Amino acid sequence: MPQSFAIEKRNTFDKDYLKVFVKDKSKIEQVASILSSLDSIRTANITENKERDITVYPANMYDISEVEQEVNANLKSYFETGELDPVFEEQISLLSNKGYSDILNHIYVFGRNLEKLKNLHDKFDEEGFREYFLPYLNAISKNHSATGETFNKIGKTDILIQDRSGLNVFIAECKLWKGEGELLKAIDQLFDRYVTWRDEKVALIIFNKDIKGFSELLTKATYKIKEHKQFNSYIGQRFDSSFSYTFKHSDDSKKIVQLELIIFNCK
Repeated sequence: MPQSFAIEKRNTFDKDYLKVFVKDKSKIEQVASILSSLDSIRTANITENKERDITVYPANMYDISEVEQEVNANLKSYFETGELDPVFEEQISLLSNKGYSDILNHIYVFGRNLEKLKNLHDKFDEEGFREYFLPYLNAISKNHSATGETFNKIGKTDILIQDRSGLNVFIAECKLWKGEGELLKAIDQLFDRYVTWRDEKVALIIFNKDIKGFSELLTKATYKIKEHKQFNSYIGQRFDSSFSYTFKHSDDSKKIVQLELIIFNCK
């Protein structure tokens, strides 16, 4: 695969910083925006030299090597997935199955890349994992925005994607794995607090930070989820740790909601 970006560590007047070079110059503003949103970065400025590049300075308490690792992970995820424009059905409030699948595929790639970065994900709690995904989800479509801790129904959902009109197209909740019983409680929270009657495509994203037997965890989770009172059907396995289901809406048993259970191994 051709290289889409390059990173150089530099030091001037005893100050460490990074230079980021992007092959496709039309993407440099988007890349700078993604990098600026990272907690480890104080500033990410586009600079005009012989060629346009990005100068990145670390935030307080972050070592330049940590910043380099996080920048590399973020840009790998961005360039591996690229941009998408979710396709809508006749009603603009409904995200098509293709658009839903594209969003889930992007989340899976982002999460798989994060699994490789133990020094990064070891620091994350649920909020940290959520903040990791938001810059990518904002970059994948020009017609949609992804926000975190956004009020919907009677609570604040972790990830909410809306179209330009402010209509919801996708909701996701992030949780740490704390056992099968907590998995069912997380589904209750998602449906009872955040999913309105018009919300039809959602995801529950689980991060394992404690259990060594990840295969056994996947087996337990996929068996337990079928015991939920609103479970309707199992559609199939999208990836090795991503599973597709339908659930009945908590307020209307005739209303069917698609739910993707995605589990990442951040042990």
